[in-house]
Parts: sequence; C-alpha cells; structure tokens
Amino acid sequence: MKCAIMQPSYFPWSGYFNLISKSDKFVFLNDAQYLKASWHSRNIILVNNIKYTLTVPTKKSSLSTTILNKLVENSTNWQKKQAKIILQSYSNHPFIEDLQQLIGFFEELKFQNLSELNIEIIKFISKKLNLKTNFFYSNNFDLLEKRTTKIIQILNRINATVYLSPDGAKKYLNEDKFEELTDIKLLFNSYRAIEYKQKNQKNFIENLSIIDVIANLGWINTETYVKQKNINK
Repeated sequence: MKCAIMQPSYFPWSGYFNLISKSDKFVFLNDAQYLKASWHSRNIILVNNIKYTLTVPTKKSSLSTTILNKLVENSTNWQKKQAKIILQSYSNHPFIEDLQQLIGFFEELKFQNLSELNIEIIKFISKKLNLKTNFFYSNNFDLLEKRTTKIIQILNRINATVYLSPDGAKKYLNEDKFEELTDIKLLFNSYRAIEYKQKNQKNFIENLSIIDVIANLGWINTETYVKQKNINK
C-alpha cells in the first residue's frame, strides 16, 4: 500500500499530481504550519508570456496558524478577478474549453478556509485526470508529533507499507533516520516536468501551475503527462 503525504497547495504544479497518481492513499497534511509567500496560497501562470503570481488573499494571523485554520479574505470578489485574468491570458490556447471547466468550478467555490479551498481544487483536477487515489486528512488523526515522527504515525494509521516522498524531503527524512525508525519502505519521487508546447512561448518555462498544462494539453493529454513514471530509491 503506497502512500504520499503533502501539504495542500494552491493550483499545484504537475509534480503534485504525479505524486497523487503513484499513490494508493494520499494524505493532505492540512494541520501543518501555514507559511506566508509559499505554495500554500500562491502559484504561477503566464500572462503575456511573462510569469505572473496568483495569490489567495488571506487574513492576518499568528505565525503558528495552520493551513487548516488560515482564513481566506473574502471581502472582495477576488475569485472572479483571478478567473478573468486566467481565462484572458489563455483565451487563444488550444484547450481553453477544458480550462474553462476548471476555472468555472473554482469561481463557484465558497470557502472561508484556505486548506479546504486548495483541497477542493486538487480533488476536482484529480477526478478530471482519472487519478484513483483515496484521500485522507492529517487533522483527523489528531497527532501532536512533528516532522518524521508524525509522518510515520500517519503511515501506520492508514496501514501504508511504502512511503512515497518528493525529492525535496530527502534531506530531513535522512537526518531524522526515517528508515531506522520504521519498517515502512521509503521511496523518493524524482519527478521532472517534461517540456511541452506552450502556445506563443519561444522558450519553455517549467514548473508552472497545472493551469498552464491544462490550457496547452487539455484534460486527456494532461492525464498522460502527469502519470510519468520515475521513482527512485
């Protein structure tokens, strides 16, 4: 039983969905600490061939606030504004109709909580990409532990036999001696986004939000794109 654990991000890049595609169970680490200016509340698209950051407006809170408890600032119609920016920027792309399905769904979401907003977007995209993973939420396990100890406890709770981690976590998992603390097998997902044709773009810009992939490839080809297989020990 292969499991991945990730913090819920805003319109994540293709690597996030690649990790989901390779997991039998995927846990949203929604009770992790919220980090300002992180992927928790922002991501990047192209506007006029230039990188543009989409940002969820959030209410001020203490530094210890979790993603689960971070509130969205809904006093302005920011979703409508972002939807307009996205659709105008990709209006002449080959799969604008597929993108309109996603943005139409996004525009109708009504959440006070950043974690729930992100998760609903991720689950919608996962369904469109035919990703059959079972989703779980870390706050439901009511764990007080941190870092690797918490990861291992979550894996035990869902009866995982393999932990599939992104490469970015390799350093701290090795520092914490993950493999000495548990019999659960540790694999690292060394996903690297393959270049695809970006309309009106001379030089490929990698690691953008999944929005850019969908606009250029459409749902069917994006499914193939995110299901690349490259897992390394």
